[in-house]
Amino acid sequence: MARRRVSPEPFEVQIDSLDRQGRGRAAHNDRTLLVHGALPGESVRVKNLFGRRFRNQAEVLDVLEAAPERVTPPCPSFGACSACSLQHLAEAEQLAFKQKHLLSLLQESGGLRPERVLPPLSGARWSYRRKARLSVRDVPAKGRVLVGFRERDARFVMDMQTCHTLATPIADALPQLSRLLGSLDARSQIPQLEASCGDEQAALVLRHMEPLSAADQERLQRFELATGLRLYLQPKGPDTVHPLTSGPSQLRYALPAFDLEFRFEPLDFVQVNGSMNQLMIQQALELLALKPEHRVLDLFCGLGNFTLPLARQAGSVLGLEGSEELVARGLENARHNGLDQVSFRAVDLYGEQLQAQWPNETFDAVLLDPPRSGAEAVLPLIAATGASKLLYVSCNPETLASDAALLVRDHGYRLSAAGAMDMFPQTTHIEAMALFTRSGETVGGA
Repeated sequence: MARRRVSPEPFEVQIDSLDRQGRGRAAHNDRTLLVHGALPGESVRVKNLFGRRFRNQAEVLDVLEAAPERVTPPCPSFGACSACSLQHLAEAEQLAFKQKHLLSLLQESGGLRPERVLPPLSGARWSYRRKARLSVRDVPAKGRVLVGFRERDARFVMDMQTCHTLATPIADALPQLSRLLGSLDARSQIPQLEASCGDEQAALVLRHMEPLSAADQERLQRFELATGLRLYLQPKGPDTVHPLTSGPSQLRYALPAFDLEFRFEPLDFVQVNGSMNQLMIQQALELLALKPEHRVLDLFCGLGNFTLPLARQAGSVLGLEGSEELVARGLENARHNGLDQVSFRAVDLYGEQLQAQWPNETFDAVLLDPPRSGAEAVLPLIAATGASKLLYVSCNPETLASDAALLVRDHGYRLSAAGAMDMFPQTTHIEAMALFTRSGETVGGA
């Protein structure tokens, strides 16, 4: 069969819905067309996108009839930048879109409907992104080094002068970073920057492919002194990261509601949206409704973001984490906050020795916050702890839905509550929280 020729000429379509990536769906020439930047109910003038990765996709040229939910995106990079694709959709509709997506996945995966639908959580919506990986590319044709997120066509780097979602210290420094990197002898040998912000200080990790000259290191030191941004160098893998200049790390964030302060290193995992993190932890503890006699297991615990708040309410908490470095950081944070009812263990929760390393103990409640791949391997072990409450925090609603079906079908839990969390506003990324209980348990925070 001959491949249908795609026209380069603009044309008009009517948008009937959004797909799960936030693109408008339209029927055109007996096919479903996915339109970037369009909303349901709109009449738009579009043009086809070309290339295998953009088959059956188009982008908006003009909005002929706008949906009432449309707002003006504040960012000049909207439409070209891959980081945000929902800036044109009003806040309430973004939350509704994410909640609908989560609930539909639960229904599709296991026929599940939570007994209680939690209102979607929403915190800071702009200047919230305190962790980010920025691409770097020397573009001689433009006469400068570009620093930014990838374009929608991921082969290219955005020419960003500002960003409305990055934390302010990093967003404001983008033009200076471009000039700094453009002044280096190694300007073509730096592929990326890792940005990390605490409550008071920000840090940048420069990945460099070749050793830096003495002149380059001097330029970087002057930049660090002038801006207050702490610079780290990464010549090879993550274990080679080291500060450009001597002195202790000052990265930290506080959880005032629990009288906690966390110290972390620039490549450590921390939740990207600080205000959402506080709301998320508050909701988690309300749902678990812990008491001083309770024993809690925290899986994929990282540096203790949930572990330490849990310890403010429970009698004892055990955190399990695959990274020995993060386990050490968790112990340091527990000591820093005067918590002695917390313990941490390094356990590969995806490893072949999981069964042998698993704690042979009973727990009243379990909290888990796994990576995107989910937690299927640990579900039978969780069930065997006797925990009557299981709180699942997810950065991937697809694997949450799959794991939820197994918990209900195979392990005797029911889905008591679930709701979306808008950790990444202006994007289609969805995080979620779900509470599973065994018979006789009530839902906290009701």
